Amino acid sequence: MGDFILLDGQYQRIQDMRSTGTASARVLHFAGRAPWTMREARTTYRPIDYC
Repeated sequence: MGDFILLDGQYQRIQDMRSTGTASARVLHFAGRAPWTMREARTTYRPIDYC
């Protein structure tokens, strides 16, 4: 994915995002951190490429 989300005061890179079977929740997978269930809308951040 390459997007980031702010968790516990640190930006974590999202490696994979899966549905929980409902429209209201997603499970986010990170490197070096346990998966986290996102139950409400959150701001995600995407790096900008300067070419």
